[in-house]
Amino acid sequence: MTLDSMVKEDQKWRGLLRQLHNHEIDSLDQKFISRNLQRTDSLNYFLLKDIFNEQGYLGTKEIGDEGTHNYWLLVQHQDKHPNFQIQVLEKMKLVAESGNMNNFDYVYLIDRVNVNTGQLQVYGTQMTLNADSSSYVPKPVIDPDHLNERRKQAGLSTIEEYIIIMNEYSFGSLKK
Repeated sequence: MTLDSMVKEDQKWRGLLRQLHNHEIDSLDQKFISRNLQRTDSLNYFLLKDIFNEQGYLGTKEIGDEGTHNYWLLVQHQDKHPNFQIQVLEKMKLVAESGNMNNFDYVYLIDRVNVNTGQLQVYGTQMTLNADSSSYVPKPVIDPDHLNERRKQAGLSTIEEYIIIMNEYSFGSLKK
């Protein structure tokens, strides 16, 4: 199985779940979609771990921008395996520092690992719904007063712009 086909399956179930929440489909129920999403993540874990154990974290020079991004995306979704995410993040740091990958992916995985290990985010990339489920907000971050400064240094948009993007992506036509 290739990274491309793994991502296709990963995104299929996540897309269906988003469509269900936005009332864009009603032919599948949440339990069915969630079960298939969990199955997909579980199967992907074993394949990702094999790739990582055999080859480490491969950068753009080895597998191209898309391949590197796809591997990151699948690792990002391995929330049940934070130790694996930490191992990948450690190798990913070396690849990012050498300029052999997209720095955005590295920044996102830093926050994902922090959230999954009970730490505060650095860049505010991991979101949750606010109390009335009307908008996304970042999960807790270190030094919130300087969040946009850290985001700018990492090449990210402001947190306010990111929230708008997340809301449009997740809620789509419901927000219009």
